[in-house]
Amino acid sequence: MINIRKCDYTTATPTSKLTSSYFHHASSFPLVYKTVSQSFEETANKYSDHECYVFKSEQKRYTYKTFKHEVDSIAASLLDLGFEKNDRFAVWLPNTSENVAISYAASKVGLIKVNINPAYVGRELEYCINKVGCKGILLSPIVKSIDSLSIFRRLVPELDQRSSSSGELVAKAVPTLKHVILTGEQASVPGTHSYVHLVKRGAQMCHDQLAERQASINPDSPLEIFYTSGTTGQPKAATLTNFSVLNLVRAQWELLGRFYTHMCVSTPMFHILAEVCAILNVAVAKCKVIFPSILPDTLSTMRAIDEEKCTALLGPPIIFRDILMHPEKKNYDLSSLVYAGLGASSVHIDFMRRVEKEFPIIRTVQGYGTTENSGLLTSGMWAGDEDSQRRQGSMGRCMQGIEIKVVDQQGQTVPIGEQGEVWARGYPIMLGYYGDPNKTEETLTSSGWLKTGDIATMDKDGYLYYIARQKEIIIRGGVNIYPVEVENMIIEHPSVAEAQVFSIPDERYGEEVGAWIKLKPNSTKCQAEEIRSFLKNKLAFFKIPKHIRFVDQFIMTPTGKPQKFKMSEVTVYELKEMINKH
Repeated sequence: MINIRKCDYTTATPTSKLTSSYFHHASSFPLVYKTVSQSFEETANKYSDHECYVFKSEQKRYTYKTFKHEVDSIAASLLDLGFEKNDRFAVWLPNTSENVAISYAASKVGLIKVNINPAYVGRELEYCINKVGCKGILLSPIVKSIDSLSIFRRLVPELDQRSSSSGELVAKAVPTLKHVILTGEQASVPGTHSYVHLVKRGAQMCHDQLAERQASINPDSPLEIFYTSGTTGQPKAATLTNFSVLNLVRAQWELLGRFYTHMCVSTPMFHILAEVCAILNVAVAKCKVIFPSILPDTLSTMRAIDEEKCTALLGPPIIFRDILMHPEKKNYDLSSLVYAGLGASSVHIDFMRRVEKEFPIIRTVQGYGTTENSGLLTSGMWAGDEDSQRRQGSMGRCMQGIEIKVVDQQGQTVPIGEQGEVWARGYPIMLGYYGDPNKTEETLTSSGWLKTGDIATMDKDGYLYYIARQKEIIIRGGVNIYPVEVENMIIEHPSVAEAQVFSIPDERYGEEVGAWIKLKPNSTKCQAEEIRSFLKNKLAFFKIPKHIRFVDQFIMTPTGKPQKFKMSEVTVYELKEMINKH
């Protein structure tokens, strides 16, 4: 068990109560002008023999020294292959050691790491590579039951037409792609490089040229591209810099580092939450990051927490819900956990309290952020240890040095307590969407404000309270309906476990309210009319769902966010089918 000391939250406290929904977190927190790789090397040199990464399913354990050796070796080989500054390098991998190593190697060589979901199929992979023009790609031949190499070969048939890996690839479907690197110990595949062999080769090279390249990398240069999760449509390529990512990791460590000594990572690495809130802590401080398995797995997560005595667990609510409901939970000792950070989708305060009580965990906190602001914008931990209502019930207050405001449709700051869109400004904000100036201009104002697209209110001390995604607001006959409000009422029904509320096109009102509902175990007899009757005295009539469907699972993104637009599409299709039958 780690020693939990009190944290000084005074730097986040406004000198007077706010009357307008604008808050700047004035702080003594110093920004540093370095790259991620420079910061990592300083930390690695200081704690060379300390264990920093544990990959349970790979049976790999790294000290700072051994991990730095792998990073330097693969970086030297990438340089030798001819990768230039700002070349885009795709990583199509699950939670593996190679995935983490490339984050640091990219910073060292000046590449832009492009994070791609390992579950993507050919068309999705093609989109991600071509959207930003990737020059290289790293993939595993097989990811669990997914034959990734076969998927890639169908996209790039030219791979089998090459006799060796000496030349550059020429592929019609992905014309910018020149180098393909495979993980694992498998026999050589024609037309590809072996990651293992590249590491061995790089270890034998003189690293003078690598040191020169690293010294020339500007901290303001782009480091990574994360594709937005696609909850409302086609993913966009948010581009983040070394400076923005590194300083947000440092700011996070100042606030939460006392909990992060043994961090458990179940969130997929292609999601910004895993990278910034977990993996890169190793670059700024002495800590250990543990990966239970290459893909999300509840049993492996519980086993890792037990065996490695993990102190912190971060992720979307689904990770915590799956542990609470797992029949083997009692077989594992989870008592080492002192901190749970829940994010990626809205969380009801009752569930936060349940997590804190039933794990048990000393502190549960809501966090909020977007891919476009490097993942972490606010934290409930600014409320302090004793203020559980704000710590668990709000999205928190913004991180050090960041400005945040809530605005109306004209971009004017609204009075305290009024609803509006959340805008943010500061060092973690993305450069923009790669290759998409129009979308960038829609999202970033000329004065540097990021329009998050989220609707919230701010209280007099600068805490945010989530209302809805702007695109998810249901406008029924000109009246705004906020899905979260309806969801919170539905889950008060004793038979309901979860609910997702969304809009359904309606000829008369423009939009109507639809709902998908998951029932608690052994509650299969609940009917739609029972739900509507239950809501009658809790919500105005126009907020009560017209279309209700009971489901075993929701349509989710791979990172645990509900895809309401897809649930709406399925519901509309089913309604049309019913009409056609009659």
